[in-house]
Amino acid sequence: MVALATVATLAACGTNGTPERVAVKPPQHCSTTSCPELPVYSSKRLAPSGVDASNQATAAPAYMSEVLDDLDAVWQDWFAQLNIERTSAGRALIPANQPFVSKCLEDEMPEGIPSDFPNAFFCPIDTQPDGSGTERDGTIILPEQTFTDIWNGKLMGSSGIMLGDFTAATIIAHEYGHNVVFRLNQAYGLGDNGVPTGDNRELIADCFAGNWAATVFERKDLSFKEMAQAAALIISVGDAKSGQGHGTSFARATALWRGFSENLKRQGQPGDCLKQYWPEVLQG
Repeated sequence: MVALATVATLAACGTNGTPERVAVKPPQHCSTTSCPELPVYSSKRLAPSGVDASNQATAAPAYMSEVLDDLDAVWQDWFAQLNIERTSAGRALIPANQPFVSKCLEDEMPEGIPSDFPNAFFCPIDTQPDGSGTERDGTIILPEQTFTDIWNGKLMGSSGIMLGDFTAATIIAHEYGHNVVFRLNQAYGLGDNGVPTGDNRELIADCFAGNWAATVFERKDLSFKEMAQAAALIISVGDAKSGQGHGTSFARATALWRGFSENLKRQGQPGDCLKQYWPEVLQG
């Protein structure tokens, strides 16, 4: 992990040819009372996927990439307010017949993760290009066939209800939530002992997914029907009991809603998620 530096400088040439020292601002922390808000863009950015039986092999991955682009844009703007850079996630979309070998599963799946693997996840030790082609440590892994199945009524290998564009988007946003935790951990040099613990490891990712969904809703890209898709998804993937690693359906739905809204009074924000699920990272 990267140690937190109090002051850093870069050399640059002045007008007379002599080096200048340019200060680099240290990473900032959210506090219990102050934390940047996620930006809300003024126009719609996510077009409907248009996935159907005739084009799903191309339309589904295109929509997945579009969602990742949007997540990168929104969260990078938030990180910039904390003086934290290089926060985009590597991405591995797994097409048919091209398994992806992940360092996180190389012992269990040495031949690679297939396109129909019934899960999506974030691997902090995989290095892959982000949306601009820049190599990033920390990768979101999305099996394309598994996501295509969402539009065919299957959710992670099982039948599902109210599936569609925003079901897929919410899964991706949840995995991106793990990337947000990873980048904060990197910036602050917290190490393995500095991450959320227990069910909070997953609940904070649900909450961050709700934060992003709120920005989509505010710019009129998302309807309450689509939010219902997200809620149905979360309810269907909850643990039977707390303490099993992901949170119960109620805990997960609560986390998503906490990220989305503060009791319909205002848009949910990352600070709400940090206070509830990762208070150790806050200062003051």
